[in-house]
Amino acid sequence: MGSLGGRLREAREYKGWSQTLVCEKLEISNSRLSGYERNYREPDTKMLSTLARLYDVSIDWLMGMTEDSKMGETEGDMDAFIHDPELQRWYADLPKSDLEDLKKLRKMWEIIKSE
Repeated sequence: MGSLGGRLREAREYKGWSQTLVCEKLEISNSRLSGYERNYREPDTKMLSTLARLYDVSIDWLMGMTEDSKMGETEGDMDAFIHDPELQRWYADLPKSDLEDLKKLRKMWEIIKSE
């Protein structure tokens, strides 16, 4: 079984993401992420949960407690979607959007609700 750092690096590389990209998504320093991946630092429980959601893997897998890396398909996918840092930034910036874009978004929402 790999170490926590090794699994964090493996999950990031599986996504095809650079450390820089992950640091931007999480708004953390590169040295912090690098420290996690080299087992020099340990993420706290909140950061561990955030990394698991970001990489779509279970915390148990990151901790080396299972060889099954996947979260429950539906629950994990939705959880990752809801907690995606990009989605949260987009939602926070939504009120600043152009009025026409907001109208388009509203139309889309009405279609989704009617299904």
